[in-house]
Amino acid sequence: MKKILFALISIMLITSAHSQITRNVGLMVLIEDSLTHHYIGGSADDNFVHRYAATTNYQFFAVDTALVLLEENFPKWDFCTMEGDHFLVYEENREKLRPAEFRDFRENWFRALKEDFEVEAILVIRNSPRFADGIHWSDTYITGYGIYNGSRRAHNNVYIQLEFLFFAAGRPLTHIQGPVFQQDRSFPRIDKPEELFDESDLVMTEAPLKQLIINQIEAAISNANLLRGLR
Repeated sequence: MKKILFALISIMLITSAHSQITRNVGLMVLIEDSLTHHYIGGSADDNFVHRYAATTNYQFFAVDTALVLLEENFPKWDFCTMEGDHFLVYEENREKLRPAEFRDFRENWFRALKEDFEVEAILVIRNSPRFADGIHWSDTYITGYGIYNGSRRAHNNVYIQLEFLFFAAGRPLTHIQGPVFQQDRSFPRIDKPEELFDESDLVMTEAPLKQLIINQIEAAISNANLLRGLR
């Protein structure tokens, strides 16, 4: 009887340990360390872009926000942070490899990370490399995150667009959702490339940027197709 009981306890412990290993999700967050000001003029010749040092660590804020919201919405899963360098390797190979070669790389890349970090899936959050201008109807692509304004609107916009890539079995599911722009009239307009925002102006972007990050992560989590299989 004791042997049977010992065997049952051992099986339970092994099953529990295995369950913990296979119910982990890795989280990578990549957000640039600079603010970008995009100005869209009446013609392409009037457009300009200027970068500023970020006034806060938005990557740290996004990691903290994502972990809190993920743990709240998926209590049966454990989430661990992973270095974004792993995803940079993924992106580099996506750019340089042929489709068939990249499919093989992607499977090997995911399998290696799955074994090394003992995760069943990986969620990558990053600010979109670029996205189309949706306010001034130009052909301009918006990059980075920060302040966006132009000649056709009297107000400034604070903007960030997050991209979510969920890897399970090596195949990413990409989802972008949530408000990208938020109007802000509290800091001055800059309409000429020789003019610059000062630090106090840039600090005013912190609250709306953080709120946009929260809103977009909440929207992604609420989308059933993004993190399917975790519930």
